[in-house]
Amino acid sequence: MRVAFAPMSLLGAVIPTVWWNPGLRWEWLWRKSAYMNQKNELISVIPFLHGVPAYYASSLNVLKQVTDAERRLEKSRDLLIPLLSWGDNLISASGDMWKRHRRVVGPAFNASLYALVVKETVSTYREMVSAEGWIPEAENSVLDFNEIPRKLALIIISRCGFGLPASWADESNSEKPSYGKTLGIVSKTTIPRLIIPNWAYKLPIQVLRTIDDTWRKLAVDMDNFVSRRSEELSEATIGSHQLGDDIFTRLVSATDEDAKVGLKKSEVIGNTFALMFAGHETTAHVLSATFGFLAVYQNEQDKGVAEVLDVIGKEREPTVEDLAKMPHLLACFYEALRIFPAGVSLFRDILEDTPIYLTRPREQVVCLRKGSRIFIDMIGVHHDPHTFPDPETFRPSRWYDVPESAVSMFGLGPRACIGRKFAVTEAVCFLALFLRDWKIDVALNPGETREQYEERVMMNAARIGLSFGVGAIPVKVTKRV
Repeated sequence: MRVAFAPMSLLGAVIPTVWWNPGLRWEWLWRKSAYMNQKNELISVIPFLHGVPAYYASSLNVLKQVTDAERRLEKSRDLLIPLLSWGDNLISASGDMWKRHRRVVGPAFNASLYALVVKETVSTYREMVSAEGWIPEAENSVLDFNEIPRKLALIIISRCGFGLPASWADESNSEKPSYGKTLGIVSKTTIPRLIIPNWAYKLPIQVLRTIDDTWRKLAVDMDNFVSRRSEELSEATIGSHQLGDDIFTRLVSATDEDAKVGLKKSEVIGNTFALMFAGHETTAHVLSATFGFLAVYQNEQDKGVAEVLDVIGKEREPTVEDLAKMPHLLACFYEALRIFPAGVSLFRDILEDTPIYLTRPREQVVCLRKGSRIFIDMIGVHHDPHTFPDPETFRPSRWYDVPESAVSMFGLGPRACIGRKFAVTEAVCFLALFLRDWKIDVALNPGETREQYEERVMMNAARIGLSFGVGAIPVKVTKRV
């Protein structure tokens, strides 16, 4: 594919998606026709004005091979500047550095953490019901349902991952500053921060000043956050009492400026931002999409409600063990994640010549050359009709009885998303609680059908910060009797 600018280059990102410039939305907007109408698994994108040529792949076959060839590949650090600006972290690291970060972070993701996620999700759900003030006897309009999972996910990662006393009331107060609001601004301005030169922030332009001030404030807050927890750990050791075993405490306790075994302070901060971002933004977008699709597909919602009532009844609070007995709700979450992968692409720099076996347009072996770059188009992979028939259709049943290791939206192999069970536990628990008590339905425009709503609302997807999700989702919420 010959284009004017590489999609991830400065000009390529600024200019909207048009026929001569893919831009930042081409994977979604061209998903039905790209890769020669899905007849090819691998294409090259060659810019003739600016940017680095690269391979793009859109099949599960290539994703698996790239995952298996990690020792020949390295994450493209120039495309990870928004994350690296906070410090090296598990998401950005490769090779031995990744192993060191994984060794520190991994043990925190355990059964105790998932039990805490369920407990705090139940508590947060109760806070939501109280704070939102929905009238049980009425049809309640919600202009954008995205706000509900956004608040939920931020509170859960704050409480369970970092020991922060976040609350629904704090995140709902438009006048009260909060860590969540700061993080939200930083997340939404990641692309501008990546492409705008540093000198521009000195110009008398208020929006640029706001971006710069917010990023600087978050940097100071994170540094102070790490320092305070380090002091608390020292005091706990002296006083012979234990602090919590949350993710953040484990990161800080592993601080080692020599970085032979533990993490430098900059790496602790880097992982704090990366996990806070990954732990709330991606989960929130997918959970929003799940609710949106369940509003459209009432039959799938009804199956979910029946499943919940069968497992926990009308009153009992769920446990981790209960969630494992709700395969339909899990399948709904997986299917929303398939349609809207939270990570649009995986990218790797090729360190050694790497052979890749292709099946389309014919069986052949292609050598990915050393020094080049490959993008795995996760939208293309999960909208590939050869793997997912009728890829535009929301069909949760395609995930029934699929083993966790085969759910490719989280990545594959040992380097798959470390927080997948955290996200799934939170999502299925909240779905169960919400759907047991409330019916969610579409808010149609005059004369609009459900099919038209799905096209207008659910297919209006784009990059949101570093993630990918649906725009505003207007719905109606009614109390079940």
